[in-house]
Amino acid sequence: MRNGRRSWLVAFVAFFLVFGAWCFAAPFDGPADEVQHSIRAAGVASFDPGQIFARPAVVPDAFGKPGMGAYQRVPVGMDAHAVCFGFKPHVSAACATGLSGGPVGEVSTSAGRYNPLYYFAVGVPLRLWPNWGGLLVARLISSAICAALLASAFVSLLRWSRFGLTAATLLAVATPMLAHLAGGVNPNSVEIAAGIAFFAAGIPLLLEPPDPVAKRSLVTLLGISAVLLLTLRSAGPAWFAFALFALAVPVRWRWLMEYWRLTRVKLWTGGVLLAAVLSAAWIVGMRTGELVPPTPGEYSFKTGEAIAIYADSWWVYVEGLIGVAGWFDVIMWTPFYLVWAVLVGGLVVMGGVLGDWTMRWRYLVVLLGGVALPGFLQVSQANMTGFIINGRYMLPLLSGLPLLAAWTLERRLFDARQSRTMTRTMIIFLLPVHLVLLVWAMVRWQRGMPTHAGVGFFNPLVGSWHPPTGSLTPLVIMIAGLLFTAVVFWRVPHDEPAPVLPGPGEAPADEPAAKSDGVSEPGLPTQRELASDTWRESRLPWADSSPGDR
Repeated sequence: MRNGRRSWLVAFVAFFLVFGAWCFAAPFDGPADEVQHSIRAAGVASFDPGQIFARPAVVPDAFGKPGMGAYQRVPVGMDAHAVCFGFKPHVSAACATGLSGGPVGEVSTSAGRYNPLYYFAVGVPLRLWPNWGGLLVARLISSAICAALLASAFVSLLRWSRFGLTAATLLAVATPMLAHLAGGVNPNSVEIAAGIAFFAAGIPLLLEPPDPVAKRSLVTLLGISAVLLLTLRSAGPAWFAFALFALAVPVRWRWLMEYWRLTRVKLWTGGVLLAAVLSAAWIVGMRTGELVPPTPGEYSFKTGEAIAIYADSWWVYVEGLIGVAGWFDVIMWTPFYLVWAVLVGGLVVMGGVLGDWTMRWRYLVVLLGGVALPGFLQVSQANMTGFIINGRYMLPLLSGLPLLAAWTLERRLFDARQSRTMTRTMIIFLLPVHLVLLVWAMVRWQRGMPTHAGVGFFNPLVGSWHPPTGSLTPLVIMIAGLLFTAVVFWRVPHDEPAPVLPGPGEAPADEPAAKSDGVSEPGLPTQRELASDTWRESRLPWADSSPGDR
């Protein structure tokens, strides 16, 4: 277990550096909706029940347009929306006043009805120090939460994936969009990380035969990520329901009954049910789904027109899944998106083609929840909200597709050598895109981005605005983080573990660990039946392979 903790710490540092770079790069309200969430966080951090359960009200947004939200008693200097440069990519952040304190007063926020769980974690620094220092600490806390979830997902997948490919596919789902959001104050980042962790725990737990002793940590990770999905945002219960349905159906009752004997499973089941009830009560009580009707005539979409717009916006959603920074006004050159889309999309397609009908059913459920449901909500409410769906909202659920694909491919097609090749291909082609989006965003915030900026314009060290901690800091952190992440994933073991020989007096195992009666697939390689799970411990990077430590 010590080796598992060491590998978790290594993975945590890698993800934390990549996410943390954004904390030092962005101006206040540079990331989407950061002012709204910061005001909510500072209000919740007062620990005043009247602020935690703020009364829903009609409040103005950054541009004065009415919408549902609440008022929080926070330093009035926090009401510093970046309207002078938001949606204006050619204007730098030098025009903004930035975060400041001032007297405590009633400040409106459209996030005032959000569940307080996330804001308890990040709000105290903003309440105590409403300045760049407090904002930086709050951002780093948010980054750390996301990094912890992904590090747990990494260790879980590495321990149970056959050739390490499923673990390496975290590089495909931890997109620059997640990194950008994790480096700001926004619960959407933790929601995405929780969705990834849910699939990382659920795939080996629910799609492989039970091992109640060795898989106890998976139960814990699945429970934590389920609670986070259910509570952070109002769409979370839908993500949870579709993800659970995709993994648990068709139901294997014998497996479930074997897990049910664990006290940990019973406790987490009760905790998740309680979280679901409390989340539903919050959604109803705080009226999180209530909308303010727009000005008459503001939107006039016919149903067919709305469907056509949603369907024809598929590339916008793909960009949002991969990475669009700021107020969705920092867009990289198209080839960077194509590299990510082709590599990850190809993985998903291969998994669907080579998987059985059960796997295709899981694909269908994920796509219904991650694409069709947002589309239905967007089309049905187009004349109330306009078109507001972004790819990042779909990411908590759609992140399951590449993980399911990798799990299928390393059982049906890829061997150790091919899994290693695929892993290192993702390292070489995907990791640099993180740096590209950071540089694009820094240039846009520091000097503004012309419509047709040439290569020579992308100098992140010049401009009329610079982060208080300097422009070099986020670049150094990001480069260090990407190099460290590359080392971590480059060292992922891809060899199939050798079987453990029975000791004196022990009978040899007669059933593979990855299969059970009635579900084995002839002709496919199988995991070995082991007396314990120490073989996975010994395959973790930086694990001490000496027998005395196993």
